[in-house]
Amino acid sequence: MQELMAGEELGFGYPVLDSAELEPIKRRMFRRPRRELHEIPRQPPGSVLVFQLGDSYEVLPDTSLRLDAELVVDAVAVAVVSTRQVQREAVAYLPSADPRTCVAVRAVFFCLVTDAQLVLDAGCWDVGPLLSDHLSADPRLRFLTQSTDLHAGWPHFQRNATARLLAYHEMHPLIVAGLTVRLTDVAFEPQRLATLPQQQGRTVQAAPRPEEDGAPGEMGETGEMPMADGDPAIMRNYTWGENRE
Repeated sequence: MQELMAGEELGFGYPVLDSAELEPIKRRMFRRPRRELHEIPRQPPGSVLVFQLGDSYEVLPDTSLRLDAELVVDAVAVAVVSTRQVQREAVAYLPSADPRTCVAVRAVFFCLVTDAQLVLDAGCWDVGPLLSDHLSADPRLRFLTQSTDLHAGWPHFQRNATARLLAYHEMHPLIVAGLTVRLTDVAFEPQRLATLPQQQGRTVQAAPRPEEDGAPGEMGETGEMPMADGDPAIMRNYTWGENRE
């Protein structure tokens, strides 16, 4: 089965590659209603068209699109859903014992849609945020990150954190109706924060800057660190690549 980076065909998210709202068709006497071809998004190989009828979704039953078909005419929207297995990259940020350092968790997942209708029924138009949330969902991993001196024990931390994350995914896989997700690779790297959080209960901008004092790792993207009284501060999750505007 061919493996692609998510959204490679059209440059959008995954599993929904593209979508469009459909205006109601004006009915005319003695003429069968039909849509124009430009109303339907381009359907690349390895994808299906899913039409929305009210609050429900229905997959186009075959690859031959009929513009006068009842399903196409009555639909209020249409989505192009990928059915290819793709690699999806995700990143999450975890706080460490050093308030100026966070840990970036980067992972690669294999994703495959098994039922396009169920995926949209579940509201999963872009799996990226779910993958990032999954990387930071294990409280034991967060505790390990916050209780380890990353500068003194980085190799030991990497081994323990990798084993912990792989075990967590094995025991608690990400479940999305109509979609299979498999974790295939993971890496950790420390990142310095240019700004320290000044006050609990407020969101503080934290821009990574080049690593200092010989600690390993490279910089990632700017993040936000929400602080909450009595709770560990969790960096907001981000996904690699851009979502469709």
